[in-house]
Amino acid sequence: MLFQRTPLVMALVLAGACSVATAAQADVVRVESGDLTGFVKTIPGTNVRVDVFLGVPYAAAPVGQNRWASAKPAAAWRGIRQADTAPQPCKQKGQGSEDCLYVNIYRPAGTAAGANLPVAVYAHGGGNTGGNASEHDGARLAAENGIIVMTVQYRLGAFGFLKLPSMDSSAGNFGITDTQTALAWVKRNAAAFGGNPDKVTLATESAGSTNACRILVDPKSKGLVAGVILQSEDCIHDVDSPKQAKERADKFLVLTGCAGEADPLACLRKLSTDKLAVASAALGGWNPVSDTSAVSEIAKGNWIKVPVLSGSNKEEGRSAGAAYVGWKYPDYKAWVVKLVGEQSAVEALKIYDPKKHEGQYALEYTIGDFITDSGMRGLGGCTNLTLAEAMAQTGASAPWIYTFEDSTVPTSPSRHKGYDNAASHAAELTYLFPDAGQYLPRSVRMTDEQRALARQMRAYWGNFVKHQNPNGEGLPVWKPFEGEGAMMALRLNGKSQTVPASYFADLHHCSFWHSIPVVLDRGDR
Repeated sequence: MLFQRTPLVMALVLAGACSVATAAQADVVRVESGDLTGFVKTIPGTNVRVDVFLGVPYAAAPVGQNRWASAKPAAAWRGIRQADTAPQPCKQKGQGSEDCLYVNIYRPAGTAAGANLPVAVYAHGGGNTGGNASEHDGARLAAENGIIVMTVQYRLGAFGFLKLPSMDSSAGNFGITDTQTALAWVKRNAAAFGGNPDKVTLATESAGSTNACRILVDPKSKGLVAGVILQSEDCIHDVDSPKQAKERADKFLVLTGCAGEADPLACLRKLSTDKLAVASAALGGWNPVSDTSAVSEIAKGNWIKVPVLSGSNKEEGRSAGAAYVGWKYPDYKAWVVKLVGEQSAVEALKIYDPKKHEGQYALEYTIGDFITDSGMRGLGGCTNLTLAEAMAQTGASAPWIYTFEDSTVPTSPSRHKGYDNAASHAAELTYLFPDAGQYLPRSVRMTDEQRALARQMRAYWGNFVKHQNPNGEGLPVWKPFEGEGAMMALRLNGKSQTVPASYFADLHHCSFWHSIPVVLDRGDR
C-alpha cells in the first residue's frame, strides 16, 4: 500500500469530477435519508450514457464528538438533494475535510429501481493516508458490464487509524469500520438505484485491499459482500500490533500537545483539523491495528469465505526502487543484509545482482525486483502465493488469481529522467479506470493493443462482480487456483492465458523467499 496521491492530482480529480455537472439530470432516487438526483454523462469516445450520483452520504460527518467514534447514520434531508458535486477527500496532508463519508455512484443510464444489477463497491488505495473516491471514475466499468459501481471514501491517517484506550470498539480501525458502514448502507439502499443488495462485491486496491483483508476476517462482515477483489495485497503486511499502535499514538499526542492530559481524547477533539492533519502526516503511513495478520486467520479458516479475485503486478516494486537513486552497491548490500540476515544475503545477492539489468538504473531496478518478489511491502510477489494457497485450502471455493504483465502500460513519469516504472504498483488502474484523475492523461497514450487488454480486464472484473467468476464469452479461460495452482497472466496482443503457479514462483524466485522468514521490514530509507 505504498502508493500515495499528491494535492495537485487531487485538484485535477475534483475539477474533472465537477465539470460534468451541467449535464442532464438523472431520475430521482429515494434512499433512506431522502430523495436525490444526479446527472447523465456520456463516456468519452462513445455514445454510451451513464447516470452519475456524486457525494451521496452513507454516514454522518465524523466531527465533534463523532471524531474518533464509529460512524453514525447520515442525517435526513428535505427536498431533492443535488448529487452532482464531487465530495471533498477525507482529510489528508494539505487538503480535504473531516466531512467526507460519501460514495459516488455510476449506473447504466435509465436503470430503474428493481433492475437488480450486481454492485461493485470500490475502496481506493493511498497508504491509508491519501486518495479519494473521485479519482476512480466507475462509469466505463459500469456501462460495459451492466453493473453499478460505487466508489467509497473512508477516514485516513490518524483520523482513521489512531488508537487510544478511551475510544470505542473501532479504535485503531475507523477507516475499516467506515468501509463496513458503507457496505451496510449499500445493502440497505442498493435497490433504490437498481442494484441487487445480495450481489455486492467489495473491490479494492493497495491500502483499500489491506483494509479489505481485515474485513474478510471480521465475522461482522458476513452477509455484507458476495465477493471481494484484492489488488496488490497479501493480507500479511501493513498491520500494526497493539504495541506499535500505542507507540504511534504516544508520538501523535506529543506532536499535538495532548500528551500528559487527563483526557487525551477530549484534548484531541478540541484541536483544529489542520493541526491534527499535520501531526498525522509527520508520522508517515498509518495501518490497521490487530495482534494477528489476516492471512494467519484465513489459514485457520477464520474468515467469511466468499469468492475472491486477487493478484499483483509483475514489477510492483519498480516505482519504489526509484527512491534509492544515488545508492552504490555497498549501500545495497548493507540493506539486503539488514533485511534477510548475513547468511540469506549471500544467496539473495546472487539472485538480485544488478548486473542482470542494463542502464544507469540497474541497481534501482534490482532493488525494485527485491521489493516485488519478497512481498516486503505487502504489494505482490511470493507472499501473494501464500495468500492464494491459504484461501484455496480453507475457502468455500478456490480463489481467482492474476498477474498483470504489461510492462509497457502508461504510467506517470518518474522524477528521474529515463526511469522505467514498467508494470509497477497501481499501474493496472489505468486500464480499469481510464477516465479520471491521474489515469486520464495516462490512458490517452494507450495503443490499440493496450485498449484491448484494458477492455479484457474490465470484462473479467465485471464478470466476477456479476457471477463471482471472471470467465465469460470471448475471453481466454481463467482457471481457479486449485490443485497445484493456476492463475491468469494478463498480457498484451491477445496473449493473456492461464499459467501454472509454478511459472509465477519461478519468475519471482519464490523457492528462496519461502525458505526464509517473511520480511516484515519495509526497507524504507
